[in-house]
Amino acid sequence: MKYRLLRALRPVMVAGLLPALSFLVGFQTAHAQTVAAPAAAEMPENAHMMRYSDGWACDHGYRMSDGACVEISIPPNAYATSSNYGRAWDCDRGFRRTENACVQILVPANAYLTSAGDQWSCERGFEKTDEQSCAGIKVPVNGYLVESTYGNSWKCNRGYRSDRHDCVAIAIPEHAFATNTSHGSGWECERGYRTVDGACAAVVLPDNAFLSDSTTGSGWECHRNFRTVDGACRKIALPKHAYLTGTPYGSGWACERGFRDTDGRSCTALVLPDHAQIDYSGNNWECTPPYRRKQDACVSR
Repeated sequence: MKYRLLRALRPVMVAGLLPALSFLVGFQTAHAQTVAAPAAAEMPENAHMMRYSDGWACDHGYRMSDGACVEISIPPNAYATSSNYGRAWDCDRGFRRTENACVQILVPANAYLTSAGDQWSCERGFEKTDEQSCAGIKVPVNGYLVESTYGNSWKCNRGYRSDRHDCVAIAIPEHAFATNTSHGSGWECERGYRTVDGACAAVVLPDNAFLSDSTTGSGWECHRNFRTVDGACRKIALPKHAYLTGTPYGSGWACERGFRDTDGRSCTALVLPDHAQIDYSGNNWECTPPYRRKQDACVSR
């Protein structure tokens, strides 16, 4: 039964493979200049035997057409390529293809041919004004050239800011420094000072405080074991069975595992009912399976 089924399917399988085989044969013929002709007498003029096969291929500058090797028509200032399709030639360096010819690229003053050789770019200090010339870049006083594909080809020195075509000095107050940014005031206060009404005022440190690195807020933070209260640093009253959290908000402390904060001033030990355990937070409890919590007890399901 199995063999009769295979014999019945064989014509269908062969018919399905024929289009794929035809495509591969056509692809190879269209993209290769070789033929399966081992006899040298069958090789046309302007051809040579293949080194690693029994076929032959057309010489460089020729293309196979109807079993013969026909010379490729190459315009002046061009050279033949190894491409088996398309025009099979490229223009020499310094020339650009226009239809079926190679036209010389006119490089303007203060420009150079790119590495590809088919276009030009302006030299440093010059910019393209149209498709035929390079004009000098006007760098303002207190500015310098930069490599840029868009926007200005120059930037202002530190302490100056671009204003249309000029570099204008930034008014920097005492105890400040230039940030060299194009947005904002263009300056920041030195450490120990902060911005107040366009100037830099000294940060007044309360007792048990230190200067912070933040550019916002008061400019200072309280030492560990202290917290901010009404602009001052007050010592944290740490209850028994508690530890410092190191956070500037809240009470500044938390209860140890197995204890719970019940009044904001102390840590009370957890009372575990039967069949209970301390949960992941460490400050509450949960029932062990298969028991479930019901008020302050663990009951069976």
